[in-house]
Amino acid sequence: MKKEFHFLKKALIFVLFACSAAGCASESFLLQKKDLSGVNNGLERIEGRLEKQSSKTDLVMDQQIKQRELLKASMEQTILSFKVLEKQIREVHTDIRLRLEELESSKEQDADSTEQLQLENIGTEKLVVGRAENVRLTPPGHVFPARIDTGATTSSLGARELETFEREGDPWVRFKIKDQEEDEFYEIEKKVVRHAKILQASSPEPERRAVIELQFQIGSIKIVEEFTLEERGHLSHNVLIGRNILQDLIVVDVARKFSATLPEENSNGNSDE
Repeated sequence: MKKEFHFLKKALIFVLFACSAAGCASESFLLQKKDLSGVNNGLERIEGRLEKQSSKTDLVMDQQIKQRELLKASMEQTILSFKVLEKQIREVHTDIRLRLEELESSKEQDADSTEQLQLENIGTEKLVVGRAENVRLTPPGHVFPARIDTGATTSSLGARELETFEREGDPWVRFKIKDQEEDEFYEIEKKVVRHAKILQASSPEPERRAVIELQFQIGSIKIVEEFTLEERGHLSHNVLIGRNILQDLIVVDVARKFSATLPEENSNGNSDE
């Protein structure tokens, strides 16, 4: 705008000068120097007003630009706040869902505990267990899930990489037992106490299996008992509890599962009752 005004001013002065020059040759038009000075002063006053108006316009535009930038920053901050709030709401929703699931599970366990009596009076006090329970075997001093089988005469273990050898003239075995839940193997070496003949439905000839003794714990009961060794990789549990452990001590309720609480073992290898 300023450049256009300066150009217009110069053009007007040029026109007036030209007209003044022409008036010198013709008596019909005379333009004096003071007239040019008055025109110039008027143009300068107009220029001053235009500069002030331009400054105000620039100030207003700067303010609008700043307001636009502030509004943009405010909108970005609002969007960020909404995203943070959405994340918090999702976390709270997840936490509430997990707590409800835990509460529901706790209610089911409480209901089972209410119905369950670890020791029931049926002639003599016996531990009531379900069709599957957690048991502790020592060695290796680890807890395994076990199937409770009242049809099996002797308890058995699923032995992997079974090896027989002699130690001080006595027969020994070395094998690995797998924890199927943790997918870990535990190596055990034990003396063979005897061999048992096991008749399988799939074979007419009895199978000869090594028998070892292990410390066994289920619930509050801890005893040393015999286990036969067999390949049980195809079965759901690598530990099977038979009648040699169940008789006189345990009653099986097939409607239950993992109902016998196993005490924690302290640093001395003993169970905390």
